[in-house]
Amino acid sequence: LIGNGVITVAKFIGWFFFFFPSILAEAIHSVADTFNQILLFIGVKHGQALESEKYPFGQGSARYLWNLISAVGIFFLGFGITAYHGFHSLITLNEHPYETPSLVGTFILIIALIVEGYVFLVALKEVNTKRQRLGFFEYLNQSDDPTTIAVLLEDGIAVLGVLLALSGLWISKFFQSALPDAITAIIIAFLLGFMALALAYINGRLLIGYAAPKTSEAMIRKFLQQQPEVEKIVKLKTLILGPERVKLTIELELHGTAFIDRQQIINDSEKIKNGEEPTPILFDTSERMIRLIGKGINKLEKRIYSRFPSIVAIDLEVN
Repeated sequence: LIGNGVITVAKFIGWFFFFFPSILAEAIHSVADTFNQILLFIGVKHGQALESEKYPFGQGSARYLWNLISAVGIFFLGFGITAYHGFHSLITLNEHPYETPSLVGTFILIIALIVEGYVFLVALKEVNTKRQRLGFFEYLNQSDDPTTIAVLLEDGIAVLGVLLALSGLWISKFFQSALPDAITAIIIAFLLGFMALALAYINGRLLIGYAAPKTSEAMIRKFLQQQPEVEKIVKLKTLILGPERVKLTIELELHGTAFIDRQQIINDSEKIKNGEEPTPILFDTSERMIRLIGKGINKLEKRIYSRFPSIVAIDLEVN
């Protein structure tokens, strides 16, 4: 956020003195990134709100909402304004004499490239740490935490945008024409538009109700099949509630033998053989079975929570 703020001011200073469309495009790009960082930060803090009566599963999905708002802002502020200025510069090329870019403008863009490149590498390192054994693009498609992805996309496109702006300036100087610079500004605008649509898609699917990755579901299924109480998994569904917060819905067929207290049944049988009234004994046996099943299900849920810390809620139905 601080890096983008400083870069924004520097780029606007460069544009104020030299009025090159590509520098303005990059300045607007940095404004969009700065406001986006603010919204992402708000989303992270909002998403950390604890469970409450009104929000029984917490507010982890708030991060996706703020990220979506951020994507909309990037689209209208970044893509809309930058594209308008780029096309306006293209249409009015002959109305203004071409000005040779100064070393100051180039220096500002080089400093921006260094800062943006550093932040991009930090975000890339964070993504590589989180994705573990997942492929890079597989992680981008399956991750339940789009905040880091948003920063990675922003700074990756920011680095590309600065390189394009530098290229546009010096190609324009070579041909002594503002046309390459105006075209560069339009390309930067469409890069911002692509980023906004990508972020909107990533966060939109999570807000709608996206399942955990297939690999995670497969691990949960395998774990359940290994439990002595479980005879068959009839249904298994997951729902992402927020970063590292998953709701699990399962329908199971259980092994009845896993819930039988054999010694107690033997004792009850002996009582009946010895002439005691069988009806009260059978009532006690039935009641005990219900309690045993309840305790067994509780133990199974505890093992699931322990094995998969990201699961924060379980709906378990016995078939």
